Amino acid sequence: MKFLTKLGIILFLLTNSCYAQVSASYWSVKKSQHFIVYFQAASPTYVDELINKAEEYYNSIVAELGFTRFDDFWTWDKRCKIYLYPSAKEYQRATGRPSWSGGSANIIERRIDTFPYEKDFMQTVLPHEMGHLVFREFIGYRTPLPLWLDEGIASFQEQSSRDERIIIVQGLVASGLFIPLDRLTMIEANNLMMPNVFYGESVSVIDFLLKKYGREKFVGFCRELRDSKEWKLSLGKVYGFKNIADMNSEWVKYLLADSDLKAFHDR
Repeated sequence: MKFLTKLGIILFLLTNSCYAQVSASYWSVKKSQHFIVYFQAASPTYVDELINKAEEYYNSIVAELGFTRFDDFWTWDKRCKIYLYPSAKEYQRATGRPSWSGGSANIIERRIDTFPYEKDFMQTVLPHEMGHLVFREFIGYRTPLPLWLDEGIASFQEQSSRDERIIIVQGLVASGLFIPLDRLTMIEANNLMMPNVFYGESVSVIDFLLKKYGREKFVGFCRELRDSKEWKLSLGKVYGFKNIADMNSEWVKYLLADSDLKAFHDR
């Protein structure tokens, strides 16, 4: 399981860049419809793989979130920039990130920084960070949200672990060990004690909203957030939840839809 991958990735929400400025003459450039990849020592094969994966993830993310008809986010001069530093040390020196960081994203600059052949970057880090960027591109950069919503949407894009996470959460709720939504909402980055459970449940809530109620409602919810509406009020307006407890109840019913799980939960 790769539930801890996100702990090694830093999402910057600051308006001021903390990246070291590097002369453009040092970089080779490869462009696609939605991305510009800057690289120095990476092989052309790796760069092509990266840009193809990035386009593949972009298409899947906007489709899953229902943003397809708004998918002109990253075109022409608005393309997302991916910087490939020659090595982990040079990446860390340029970005100021610690040795355990394999990649970083800046939503204001629409930028992802990493280095070639970083473990799990293509499979987990890239779709995760792109999930953050696409979501925030739609709703805005400063809209305050609970951590589970921001991280749930990003982690939902990690398709390699999505189903496994949801199955584990079904087991937690069936046995009464899961974290209810009101308590999940209180968790912030500085008090994250059980990351496996937190990320799993965050993914599960997004799965619940998208699968049970559909993409149109989710887009409606995101529009409310984009219009600076408070997230709890937006959930109530679009989905009809009376409050967080009501949403939690519907989420639990969704998780327990399997009769065997419900029987275990009711014992």
